[in-house]
Amino acid sequence: MAETLMRMYETMSEAEQKELYDFALFLLSRNEEKEKPKKSMYGVWKNEHFYMAPDFDDPVEDFAEYM
Repeated sequence: MAETLMRMYETMSEAEQKELYDFALFLLSRNEEKEKPKKSMYGVWKNEHFYMAPDFDDPVEDFAEYM
């Protein structure tokens, strides 16, 4: 297979060879991204402190007709 690819590569124009090379780099970089373990997003804000107004859970007057 490698020999066939090399023969095909040699018949291409310089612009096509560059495009093929760029595509190969893209494929390799995509594989590298798949191999990286993804960091979990659970608990990202667990140590952050946020201010909540005392009336946060109170009904909103604008929606009184829907309640």
